[in-house]
Amino acid sequence: MKKILKFSLVLAAVVLTAVEAHAGNADFSLDLKKEEGKTVSFTLREIKKIDLSIYDTSDNLIYQENVTSDDDINRTYDLTAFPDGVYYLQAESDLKISKYKIEVVGKVAKLSADAVSEVYKPSLTTKNGIITLNMLNVSQTPVTVKIYNSNDIEVYKETLPSEINVGKLFDVSNIERDRCTFVITSNGKTFIETVDAK
Repeated sequence: MKKILKFSLVLAAVVLTAVEAHAGNADFSLDLKKEEGKTVSFTLREIKKIDLSIYDTSDNLIYQENVTSDDDINRTYDLTAFPDGVYYLQAESDLKISKYKIEVVGKVAKLSADAVSEVYKPSLTTKNGIITLNMLNVSQTPVTVKIYNSNDIEVYKETLPSEINVGKLFDVSNIERDRCTFVITSNGKTFIETVDAK
């Protein structure tokens, strides 16, 4: 099986087309509306559905909500109960995770307009037993790809060199059963997705 899965190659035309399509669907932007005392207001543009979370510097989840809107997403958070310190607002769409810094000092809360980090999630598409992996803005960190069959046996592992965009094709047409699970790790984040192998 490893022999079959090692048939993986990068095709520039396929990757560039998929990368452009991926980028068009992944972008959203945060616009600050106002900051008044410990209240911050912002608008997320070009997105209709997003998960919003607030974490402290130890990655403890403080607040979470799933938001859906037919228009831009507007939010106002009252951070009066937050002790002085640094927090992070995480905005996660189907394709991207952006993190924004919140500073609470005295009676004032400030939200950064620019993301302190952005991670594009991997995109997997299947056609005729060929799975295409695309990742954008990998930011100079290697990408580790592991593939498991439906019996949770690792059948493939590779660490791809650090590049801005990663694209790779995997032939899984001869894998046992109909499903395989990809575990993709990059920039300290791990993404797991199970896909049909046929």
